Amino acid sequence: MKKKLFFAAMAIVALASCSSDEIIGDSPSPTPEKASNAIVFTSGTKAITRADIYGATAAEMLGGMFVVEGTKGTEAADAPSSTVVFDNYLVGYDYNTAGKTESNSNNWEYVGKESGITNRMTSGTWTALHGTGTNIAKVQSIKYWDYSVPQYDFIAWSTGKREAVTGSDNAVSGSKVKVTRINTGNTLASDGFKMTALSAADLMECYYTDINTVPKASYGQPVTLKFKNMAAKVRVALYETVPGYSIKDVNFYTSDANPTAPTDLGSGTTGAATLFTMGSDVLPQSGEVTVFYPHIGTGNNTKQDYNKASVTVNSISGGATSTTQAFGTLNYTGRETNYEVDNQIYLGRTLPNATFAGAAGDNYYTAVIPNTNGMPLTLRVDYTLVATDGSGEEIKIYGAKAVVPATYTVWQPNYAYTYIFKISDNTNGWTSQTATDPKGLFPITFDAVVADFVDANAEQTTITTVATPSITTYQQGHTKANNEYSKSQKAGADQTNVKDVYVQVMDNSGATPTLKADLNGTDKSLLYLIEKNNADYVASEAEVMDALQNRTNTPTGTAKAYDDDDPVGRNGITLTKNSNISNTETQIVNGVDDQPITEIAGVAISAGQVAKIDIDQLATGTYAYVYSTPPTSEEKIYNVVSISTDAEAGNYYEVALDGTETPLASGTAAAGYVYFFKNVDETGAFVSYTFKQTKVGDSVVGLVGVAIPGSKASTYTAGHFYFDVYYQNNGTYAVKVIKVV
Repeated sequence: MKKKLFFAAMAIVALASCSSDEIIGDSPSPTPEKASNAIVFTSGTKAITRADIYGATAAEMLGGMFVVEGTKGTEAADAPSSTVVFDNYLVGYDYNTAGKTESNSNNWEYVGKESGITNRMTSGTWTALHGTGTNIAKVQSIKYWDYSVPQYDFIAWSTGKREAVTGSDNAVSGSKVKVTRINTGNTLASDGFKMTALSAADLMECYYTDINTVPKASYGQPVTLKFKNMAAKVRVALYETVPGYSIKDVNFYTSDANPTAPTDLGSGTTGAATLFTMGSDVLPQSGEVTVFYPHIGTGNNTKQDYNKASVTVNSISGGATSTTQAFGTLNYTGRETNYEVDNQIYLGRTLPNATFAGAAGDNYYTAVIPNTNGMPLTLRVDYTLVATDGSGEEIKIYGAKAVVPATYTVWQPNYAYTYIFKISDNTNGWTSQTATDPKGLFPITFDAVVADFVDANAEQTTITTVATPSITTYQQGHTKANNEYSKSQKAGADQTNVKDVYVQVMDNSGATPTLKADLNGTDKSLLYLIEKNNADYVASEAEVMDALQNRTNTPTGTAKAYDDDDPVGRNGITLTKNSNISNTETQIVNGVDDQPITEIAGVAISAGQVAKIDIDQLATGTYAYVYSTPPTSEEKIYNVVSISTDAEAGNYYEVALDGTETPLASGTAAAGYVYFFKNVDETGAFVSYTFKQTKVGDSVVGLVGVAIPGSKASTYTAGHFYFDVYYQNNGTYAVKVIKVV
C-alpha cells in the first residue's frame, strides 16, 4: 500500500502531528514587479499551515543546503520536461544576502556553489554530484527563465545536518548519508535517486520533494520547494478502563514466548514499551531508500499522485536488522483520588489521557527506518491491577497479547504513527502461573490506534482487541481524541462519501500470526446492535460474549446455524443482527489520502480478508462486531433464583417437592429435568432439598429428578424452587464493541 502525504504549503514540512506553530521567514519575498528574470529559490513567506517551517529555521533543518535537478520544455508522455537546466545543482543558504544578486531573493544562492562549499549550518563540506562526460555542467552559473517553453520541472533533496557522500563511495560510514545523483527522463518513474543511511537518526536528517512544475504564468517568481522528511516516527501509549482497578508495573515482552504453560511466562520482559515481529520477519535498522515518481508526463496529469514522490525501502546488504522496536519506558500519570494505598501513579484512564512511552521532548516519537512492506507487529505484556476501593488488593496479569495486521504497519517517510493500546475487560493473559488455570481475567482488551498524521486527510486509526484472534477496526479520520465512530465522517474533497468502518481479524495463536481469510464464511463475520431493556447499552466485550454463549431465548435453527437467531443473553443484553456489513471486500476504499488500500504487504486483498461496515446505514447506538466459530452443540442450563412475589414468579419455571420423593438408584441426567440432593437427619427423616447443577449424561444416582414444566409460573409459593433457563453453546467468539454516533 503506497501512502503518500501531500501538502499545500511552503518549503519544508516538519515531521510532526498536531503542531500549530507558525514560523515566519526572515526575508520578504519579491513581488512580481520586483522579481528579475533570473531563476531563484525560496523557502516561502506566505501564510502557512500547521507543521510547515521555512525561512532560517527551515534552512537550519536542511543543513543550509539542498541539491536540485531542474528541466524545461514540453512534458512528454511518462517523462518530465526534457532539457536539463539545473544538473544536480547545490543551493546554499547565506544569511542576510537576499537581493545582493539576481539569483538570490531569499538568502538561497546557487551561482558559483561548487565542491568545498562551507555548510553554514554544520560547518561541513559538500562534494557536488555533477558527474562526468559530455553535456554535464562543470560549474554552477546563473539561469534565466526561457519563455519559449511552457514549463519547468524541479526536484530536490537534502541530507540536513549529515554529511552527504557521493554514489561513487563504496560504503556508508556513521553520520554520513550516501546519495546518488538525480536522474532525468523516464527513469524517474522507477529510480529518481537513492539515499543510504546506517540508522534512523541519520535518515531523520534527510529530506526529499515532489516534482514542482512551474508553468509559464509563474515565470519570474522564486521557485518554492517543499521538503518532506525521509524517516518515519512512531510512538506507543496505553490506557485502561477496568472498573474498580488501576494498572501499574506494565512489563513488555521482547519476543513471543508462546508459552505452553503460564509458568513459562515472565521471562524476556522489559520496562521499555516494545513491539516485536514474529516468524522470520525483521525490522531494518539501516536502509537504502529509493525515491521515484511513478506518474509523470502529461498522460498522467489527472492521476491523484501525478508528479508525487513515492518511496521503496530496502535493507542494506549485510546491514543490521532487529525483531523489536523499543519506545522507552511509560510515563505514568494517573491515579484514583485517595483510593490506591501505595502512593504510586498509574496508567491513564481515558483515550485523550493515554500514558505514552519514551521522552516528551519530541512528543514521545521515536525515529524509525521506513518499512514500506509492512508486517504484523505484536504487543505482549504483564501488568498489575490494583483495586481502587482502598483495600490494596492486587491481581497480576501475565502474557496478554495483541497483533496489529500488516495493513496498518506500513511506515512511510514523513509519517508519524501512534499505536494506543486500551486495557478493558477481556484478555488472553493469565491471572495465575498455574498451568491448569484458564487464560483470561474475565475480562480485558487492548485497542491499538494508528493516528496523528501531519495532514488531516492522512489521519488513520485502528482499534485492535487483545484476544485470540485479534480484531482490528479502521475508519479514515478516526482520531485518538475521538473514541467513537462517526456517521458524518466524509471522504474526499467533495465531502460526499461517508467513510465506512473496515475490519480485519488476525489469528495470533501460533508462532506466526496470520490474517483470517474466511470472513465471508457462513456465520463467521457478523454485526449486532446491542440493546438492554429496550435502550442502547454500551456493553463490554465480555458481556457480549456471554450473551452469545448463554442465551435465554430458544434457538430455532440447527446448532451450526445458531447465530441465525438474535440472542437474548442471560445478562439481559439483546443482540440484533444487522445486515449492513459486507464480507467480500477486496479493498479499503478510504485509505490514507483517500487512496484505496488494495494490497497487504504486496499481496492483493482477497474476498474474506476484510469486511466493511456501512456506517451511514446504521442508526446511532452501540454495535458489536463478532468473528465467530459457530457452535456444534448447545445445552439447557437451569439456574435457581431467589424470588418472593407473584410478579417475579411469572418470569421463571416452578418446581414443587414435598419430601416423599425417592432418590434414583441408576440412570443419567435427561434433558428437561432438574436434580436435587435429598437432605435427611440422623434418623433418616427429610430435612430439605439442595439443587444440583447437572448436564445431560451426568450420573444422577442418589439424586431426585423433577421435570421442568412447559410454561412459567403464575404465582409465588413459599418453599417451591424457581428456575431461570438459558442455552449454553460451545461456540467461540471474538468481539469488538463499536459506538456509532
